[in-house]
Amino acid sequence: MTNQLLTSVQDSLQLTTDVTPIAPTAAQMQKIFGTLEQDLPFCEDSAFKGMLNFADNLEEPIHRWYYYKEGYSHRLVSQVLKRYPRPNGYPGVFDPFCGAGTTLLVAQQHNLPAVGIEINPFATFISQVKTNWHKINPIKLKNALNRIIENNNINCSKLPALTTFHNEKYFPNNHAYQLIHLRESIRRCRTTTEIKNALLLALTATLEDVSCLHKDGRALRYHPRDVISPKEALHRRVMIMLEDLESIQNRPHHEVTVLKGDARHSSLLLSKKINIDHFGLILYSPPYANNFDYSEVYKCELWLLGMLNSYEQWKQLRLSTFRSHPSCNFPITHYLKEDPELREIYRLVEQTARCQNIGGTRAYKRAPSVIRGYFDDVFLMLKEQKIKLAPEGYIVCVVGNSRHGNLHIPTDAIIAKIGQAIGLELVEIYVAKYRNDRKNKNQRLRESLVVFIKK
Repeated sequence: MTNQLLTSVQDSLQLTTDVTPIAPTAAQMQKIFGTLEQDLPFCEDSAFKGMLNFADNLEEPIHRWYYYKEGYSHRLVSQVLKRYPRPNGYPGVFDPFCGAGTTLLVAQQHNLPAVGIEINPFATFISQVKTNWHKINPIKLKNALNRIIENNNINCSKLPALTTFHNEKYFPNNHAYQLIHLRESIRRCRTTTEIKNALLLALTATLEDVSCLHKDGRALRYHPRDVISPKEALHRRVMIMLEDLESIQNRPHHEVTVLKGDARHSSLLLSKKINIDHFGLILYSPPYANNFDYSEVYKCELWLLGMLNSYEQWKQLRLSTFRSHPSCNFPITHYLKEDPELREIYRLVEQTARCQNIGGTRAYKRAPSVIRGYFDDVFLMLKEQKIKLAPEGYIVCVVGNSRHGNLHIPTDAIIAKIGQAIGLELVEIYVAKYRNDRKNKNQRLRESLVVFIKK
C-alpha cells in the first residue's frame, strides 16, 4: 500500500501508530477509499459484458443441470483463458471456490487439467456430478429413471429434521414425503454410482419446481405458486440430462478433480491429493462480503441428500465457511494486524469496521466482525494461492463490492492491495459490471476481475 493512503488515513482520522477508537463517517471513508483507488490500474470495456451471471449457462449442456445463481457464465472462463495465457509448462487451472463447477467444465472442454475445491458439500457434489458427465451412460440413466418412477414400494415417512420440510405451506400435497421416497428409491436402485449421483442431482434441481420456496438473495422466500409432482419434475430434469449427454457424447475432455476443502488452507490439501505442483491459472469467485450464508440458501438440498442430519452439523458447516456473513460467531483472528507488511491495510480495514454509518443497531453489531473476518480470510486465501501459482501464472479473482448501511466498501481495491502486499504483481482491476444496490436503486456497486501475476 502506498504511503499516500496511510497519510490520508492519518490526516482524515488523526490516527496514531496504533488504531484508535475513533469512528469515522461513511463520507470520511469514501474519501479514503478514493485515495486508495487513485494508483490502481482500473480498466473497463466490453470484453466481459454480460458474463457475471449464471443465467447465461441455462441453455448450455451440462452447465444447466443445476441452476446455481451465484455462478458466472461459461463465456467468462473462455474469455479469461484467452486474455490471460498460462505460462509454458503449466497448463493446469485451479478454482478454490469451484461452486457448481463452471470453471472446471470449461477447462475440461478445452482439454486442460483442472482442480476445484469447495467447502459446501452440496456445491462439491454438483461439481463432481457435472464434471463426471462422460461416465454417465444415457441408456442406463433412462432405465434407472423408469424403474424409480414406477417404484411405489418404499414407504418412507421420516422427513429430515429440518423444520422447513415439515411445513405444508412450503411443500404442499405431501411433496416433502414424495421427495424422500424418490431419494430412497434412487439410493436402492441397482446401477452405477455415477447414475445414482446424476439422479440425486436431478432430484435436488426439482426443489423449486415442487415447492413454494424460492431462492432470493441471502435466503429462501415463501412464494405461493402452482407446483408439479416430484415424479413429474424428476422426469423433466432427467430428460434434460439425457438430451445433453446425447449431444456431447463425443466431446473431448480432460479428467477433473473436485475436492471438498477450505480455500484458506488449499496448498496443503492440494499437495496431499493432487500431482500438480503449480497452476498456470487460478480463477475463482469468492463469497462477496454481503452477509449471504450459502449453507442457509442451499439448506434444503443439504438436508435432502443427508449431507446435514442435525442442527449441530449445520452449525459446524457454517463455522467452516468464509467469514462473509454473520450467521454464527466466528473465531476472532488478527492475521492482517500480525503481519508487518499488512499493517497499513489492517488500519484501513479496522477503520472501515468502525464506521458510524454501517447500518441500524443490529447491523452495527454484526457488520464489524464480518468486515474484519472477511479481509483476514482474503489474506489467507491469496497467501495459499501464491504458493500454488506458477511463475508468470495469473490469479483472476471475480468479486463484487458491498454496502453496509451507508458505507460502500471497495472490496476489489482492498483485495488488490492485499495481493500486492504479499508479493503478487497487480495487472489490472477489470470492471466488468455495475449492479444496483438492493435497497438503494440509485447506488451502483462494482463487480470486477482483480488480476495478479506472479513474477
